[in-house]
Amino acid sequence: MMNQLIDDLRQRQLFFDQLCTAWSSEYRQRGGAIHCGKGCSGCCSLVVNCSFPEAMLVANMLDQQQQKRLKAQMPRIQKAAASSASLKEWLRGYRSEAGPCPFLNPDGACGVYAVRPLSCRSLLATKEPDWCIADFAALGSQEKQAFMESLDRSAVAFPTHYAATPQEVGQELEEATLKQMETVYGFSLLGALPWLVWLELEHQLSRRLAGGPDAVQEYLAAEGLANPFLIVLG
Repeated sequence: MMNQLIDDLRQRQLFFDQLCTAWSSEYRQRGGAIHCGKGCSGCCSLVVNCSFPEAMLVANMLDQQQQKRLKAQMPRIQKAAASSASLKEWLRGYRSEAGPCPFLNPDGACGVYAVRPLSCRSLLATKEPDWCIADFAALGSQEKQAFMESLDRSAVAFPTHYAATPQEVGQELEEATLKQMETVYGFSLLGALPWLVWLELEHQLSRRLAGGPDAVQEYLAAEGLANPFLIVLG
């Protein structure tokens, strides 16, 4: 069952990559610019949520060194989630406390690029990489105003500098994967990418899906692994 979910997911990713290539080309033709490049990695410090099948894809390709880095980061991720009282605190705390994505190579390039989730694929920056690591809470009002005035509102998901169309399509395809998982198992799983990958590698979570949502939730609670910022059963 999971194999079919993953096969269908791969097709969605292929379709999405083709769409992003076409959209980026058209955007450049009308004077826009996409600043993403190998090693820029600014967005790789953000919380990345994904479906469980996407996390499975990543888990299945990790080498021992990547698994080691992932395991080392888990206490920081869990601490950031446990200390967050709101979504805003979680998003900011993750970036400052958890550290960058554990799947980054030493040169800053994505070590799981071919199987990265749709939420990663959908972040196409229309401004320079420095803006992907900017702490907007620390900017003055004039700096914030200048930033917003510089955005191409016909293309971006305002007030961010990330292109809107890829994010909208990526979300639709992610939802399709979640709905397919719900059809197969009776429920869906969504959560933070590193956490879901670790749950599969350390707890073989995929083997527990057939027991249904109650069994999965009970296991996560018993092991101290249930946190709404890290994993959500739908």
